[in-house]
Amino acid sequence: MPWVRLAVAMLGVWASGSQLVVASDSAGEVPFRLYRGYAIVVRGSIGNLSNLNFLIDTGAVPSVLDRRIARKLRLAGTLGKLSVFTQKLDTEQSNAPNVQLGQLHAEALPVVVRDLSFAEQALGTRVDAMIGFDFLGQSAFTIDYVSRKIVFGPIDTSLAATPYQSRPGYVVVEMQIQQQQQQQLLLLVDTGASDLIFFESGVRDCLPAIQIVGTRTWSNMGGEVRVKQVQLAGAFLGVMPWGHRDAFILEETGGKSSAGLAGLLGVISLKARRVGFDPDRKMIAWD
Repeated sequence: MPWVRLAVAMLGVWASGSQLVVASDSAGEVPFRLYRGYAIVVRGSIGNLSNLNFLIDTGAVPSVLDRRIARKLRLAGTLGKLSVFTQKLDTEQSNAPNVQLGQLHAEALPVVVRDLSFAEQALGTRVDAMIGFDFLGQSAFTIDYVSRKIVFGPIDTSLAATPYQSRPGYVVVEMQIQQQQQQQLLLLVDTGASDLIFFESGVRDCLPAIQIVGTRTWSNMGGEVRVKQVQLAGAFLGVMPWGHRDAFILEETGGKSSAGLAGLLGVISLKARRVGFDPDRKMIAWD
């Protein structure tokens, strides 16, 4: 069996004329279940369907709705293209009505409609939607891995923090490796990935500082992909020393990585008890 990762990196692939309208409360908590040590699944609702399983995936840009849920809601859709790493997939695009997650609510959330059975097979639980930062980023929130709760509201100012760049629907942090301080590697912050993952084209200039220790095969929405397991020396995340780290390099089949990104920062790779996102200050923080 291939070692499965849920990171899909769906970046800037379609435009919608619909308007996302979100109402949120500054407080509130939502319990979650943690699968395979990194995948966060919460309960939410869409339209008249309640008790749906939402996979919290800040690497899903835009959010993704399972095809069977779209059929139950009788959603109208249009055809388009979706980037998954360097692949282009045919997709259906639509708007999910009345999306509710704890205190957060969207009257109409632009989504890609796809078969999410690969996620169900990977996690052993039903996945009705992947909810991305396009929805979550309307409010500051903290993922508490100890109490297994997402806490909406101001993040704890005592947490170590580094700034992030805000992109449409996702966030990006900078990393440097050893002697490559002049080259800033842009990483998408991804709760749907369990590792630090680089795109091959994004780290070619850093290869002298990277030790390759093996290869593996993973599966994602686009099918099977090959990765090289590597070790980094002297890494920095923002201005914070990050020491020696294990990571993976995605072997690309052609083209360049999406949106100028060097890779994905799986949030769980921070090995933190809590990870907070502050859209107002544009900071990510952890302890």
